[in-house]
Amino acid sequence: MHRLDRVVLSVFVLSGLVFGLMGCSGGATAQQTASSPPNWFLSPEEAYSESRYLTAVASASSAQAAQDKAFGNLARIFEADIQASQALREEYEEVQRGGTVTQSQQDTRMITRSDIRSNQKLLNSEVLEQQQVGDTYYAMVGMERQETVSIYTEEIETNRSKIKDYRATAQQTENPITRLAFLQKALVFAKVNDRLVTQRNIVAGGAAPSTGTTPVTALEKSVREAQAACPVVVQAASDDIPSSIVDQVGATLETAGFRVVASPEESILEARVKYNERPALESRDQEFLRWTLAIELTDRTIQQTLETFTTEQRAGAMSEAALKRRAHNGARRAVENDFSTFLDQTLLNINQ
Repeated sequence: MHRLDRVVLSVFVLSGLVFGLMGCSGGATAQQTASSPPNWFLSPEEAYSESRYLTAVASASSAQAAQDKAFGNLARIFEADIQASQALREEYEEVQRGGTVTQSQQDTRMITRSDIRSNQKLLNSEVLEQQQVGDTYYAMVGMERQETVSIYTEEIETNRSKIKDYRATAQQTENPITRLAFLQKALVFAKVNDRLVTQRNIVAGGAAPSTGTTPVTALEKSVREAQAACPVVVQAASDDIPSSIVDQVGATLETAGFRVVASPEESILEARVKYNERPALESRDQEFLRWTLAIELTDRTIQQTLETFTTEQRAGAMSEAALKRRAHNGARRAVENDFSTFLDQTLLNINQ
């Protein structure tokens, strides 16, 4: 082979190696890009302008988990303005077609112990983007600001109308307990509106125009006045009911805002306490009993039972004296915690 031919051949071989290396390098770059998170995940504000959208992102090992986490992140944007005594309950409804998630709706409610009906929603929130990269699922959720503000405003105005109707009905009714019930419902919707206004302002990126909602403090005052007009008498159904349990019923009613009186003739509302114990399964080391507590609420103006609170539990201890103490303490705790919530529920269910 001539020297010139050898040189030309060497050039072709070298060129082939260079192109081969470039091909390998290009493949490695493509593979790295393919395994990276989506651009909308890395820079949400570029994909969805902050001036138009309120968004949150998350990643997880499944599509639903990524959505759940993203909705949770969105909820936390609102959570800063929500009292610590409230609890978040998240519910997700997933619509699937052929195993692929096509739509996801999220309903986040803020629930207080005292306002069991004041459910809040992250209105108009939806899944904006979703993508699987390798074994990781990415999701972006959010809401379009202008559209969502309009939805919030409509919801607030609807609640405002309910507040007005409930207050008007309360003024027209002669029954003190019914009046209290309608005012309590108005107060719940007023508190709902307070939080909806806060959420709407966050979505709007600032304070939105006032809708003239009824101040919560004014309705709280009306409710206290209505409660004062509904004195309660607490009575034991029998003489063998522990006085500590009966006293706890009275204390819980007073904590809830009611005035407890000693004479039935002075009362509008009666709380009749029933309590009994019966032996339960025994063991060699402990004694057990099952106790049942019932508190019957009656409107004395019309001699009609409103609702009856009931609860039943089992107690165990090493001795009979300790067993009795444990059962009575359990009943008092039930009155302090569960009966308190029951009172609110009862008032809200009157004339439902």
